[in-house]
Amino acid sequence: MNLRRLCSIFVVPALLATGCGALEDSKAVGDGTREANADLATSAVFSGTVRDSAGAVQAGVTVVINGISRTTDTTGRYFMSVVASANGYVLTLRRSGLASATEFYSAGKTNLNHTLETGFVQTVSPTVDSTVTAPSGVKVSLKANTLVNASGVPATGPVKITVASYDPMRMPGDFTAVNSSGQQVALESVGAVFVGATDASGAALNLATGATATGFIPVPTQVGSMPACVYDGTCRLAMWKFNETTGKWEEKSASMQVDPERKGTTFIMQGTSSISGAVPISVGGLGMWNADIEKREPACTIIELVGFPETCFGTSGTVQFSLKLPNAAGTLMPRTDTMSQASPFIVLYNIRANALQEVGVTFPAGAPTNCAKNLDISSTPAAAAGYPVYATTGGVTRFNSGAPWGGTGYPKDPGGTMIDFEDVALGTHPCKSHVQFKTQL
Repeated sequence: MNLRRLCSIFVVPALLATGCGALEDSKAVGDGTREANADLATSAVFSGTVRDSAGAVQAGVTVVINGISRTTDTTGRYFMSVVASANGYVLTLRRSGLASATEFYSAGKTNLNHTLETGFVQTVSPTVDSTVTAPSGVKVSLKANTLVNASGVPATGPVKITVASYDPMRMPGDFTAVNSSGQQVALESVGAVFVGATDASGAALNLATGATATGFIPVPTQVGSMPACVYDGTCRLAMWKFNETTGKWEEKSASMQVDPERKGTTFIMQGTSSISGAVPISVGGLGMWNADIEKREPACTIIELVGFPETCFGTSGTVQFSLKLPNAAGTLMPRTDTMSQASPFIVLYNIRANALQEVGVTFPAGAPTNCAKNLDISSTPAAAAGYPVYATTGGVTRFNSGAPWGGTGYPKDPGGTMIDFEDVALGTHPCKSHVQFKTQL
C-alpha cells in the first residue's frame, strides 16, 4: 500500500503540521504549522470564511494565493482555484482596519476559518507630524509628507493608520526567517505588530523612498518581560519584516533599541523604491514587523492520534488540542487548535530544543464518555514526573522536546521531502520527540 498517496496531509505550527485524509484537505500551523500533499493535482482549491477578532464575518477582504486575488462576499466567504505548486501556497488576507495575515499551505484546503486581528485605527493628516498610540502600547510616529500611494504621489487628504498586535504564538508565516547572513533560521517573538496606512478611497499607502517612521513594540503580556538572555548576550534579538511573497520573515537593519526597562523595542521603518536580490537585508516600509530572538537549531515533535473512532470527534468533527511551549524567558506559551479525523497527526516545528513542553487533548461535547475514559497517552522522551494527567474530558502530558532535528522550517525525511504520514508510520522522520494519544470505545 502506498501510504504516501493514502495519507499525506499536514498541519504544522511553526509550530504545527497535520496529516491524513482527503488529499486536498491539508493545512499548516506554526511556531510554524503547515500541511503537505505529495500528490499534487493540476490545480489546488481553497475556500474559507474570514472573521475579525470579535467573530464577525468580514466582507471585502482581499485574499491572495500565489498571486491570484479574490475578495470575500457579504458572508465573509471566498472560493478560488490556483495552479498547483510543488513549493506550496502563500495565502495572504488584507483589509483596511484589520491586521494583515499570511498563512502557508502545502496543498489546497477547503472550509478554512481565518481570524484577522481588529486593529486600532486613527485618522491623521499626512501633512503634519503625528503619533498613533494603540491601547496595546504599540506606538508609531510619522513625519509630515512622507506617505505616498503606489505611484509615489504624496497623500494629502485624511489618512487612516491601522495598528494591531499579533499574538506571539499566531504570527504571520511559520516562524521561519532569513537572517542578515542569508541563513535560514527559526524565530521566537517578543513582540509583533502590523502597521498600515490607507487613503480616503481605501488604497494602501507606504513610506516614500528614504522617508522614515519610528515604531515601538511592547513585550506581549503572554511573554512577561524581555528575556534576560537579550541583555547578557546569550541569545540574539533582531528586527524582522514579513515578506508576503516568500512567506518568511527577513532581518532588517532597523536601528533596533531595546527599552532599558525591558518593556519593549524601538525601531525605524524606512521607505525604499525597490528591492533587489532574493533576500533583501535593509530597512523596510510599513507592514508586519517583529522583534524576535533567533533560533538556529530548533526541534520538532510528532503529535499523533491513534485509534480515534469517528464518534470521539463529536458533532463538531474535531477534538481540541492544547499546547504550552517554552520561550527564552522560561514562560510556557499557550496555544490551542483543533484536529479532525482527516488529520490524525501534527508536527510541531521551529520549537525550542531540549525543553519541557506540554500537549493535551480535549474531546468535544457529544463525544462518548468512554473516549476520555479509555484514553492512553505515551511519549518519547518519557513524560515528566506527575504526567500524564487524565480528566473526564481528555488528558495532558509534559515531556522534553528533544534535540535539534538538524534543520529549520518544516522537517524533511531522509529523501529531502517534507515528512508525511508514511514517515510517521515508519519512523523515517528526524524529530526527536513523539507523543501518541490512543483511545477506543
